[in-house]
Amino acid sequence: MKSPFQYTQTFQSSLDEVVAQVARIILLLDEELETYNRFVLDLILREVLNNAVIHGNQRDHKKIVHLSLGVVNDQFVIEVKDEGPGFDWRTVIHNESNPQADHGRGFPIFHAYCKEIRLNQVGNQISLKLDIEKQTK
Repeated sequence: MKSPFQYTQTFQSSLDEVVAQVARIILLLDEELETYNRFVLDLILREVLNNAVIHGNQRDHKKIVHLSLGVVNDQFVIEVKDEGPGFDWRTVIHNESNPQADHGRGFPIFHAYCKEIRLNQVGNQISLKLDIEKQTK
């Protein structure tokens, strides 16, 4: 890596903006990192940002999503905050996903790939840590 990577952005709550942010991050990381688990990072970013737009901000374009992505000790550290009221994440954080459902996949995905998952009390801010390199089990 050329220098410590840090990406911080505040953007309008829209799914189009999620796509643009993820594409921008992947392009920047392709220049900064020799190798990294692009598939997993892309998946995690899309899931966490889509959740902020859809569930947190209820697709309200007037609300903002705050995103921070950094590299610390061979891990990506992702922090996302929305302007929604939050939710009781304690009741769903360990739920398994239902393949037939059109929602509820976020936490199972985070558990599968992230080393750490932290949410604030209110449930409108999440911090995720995942390894930069693909880990074999």
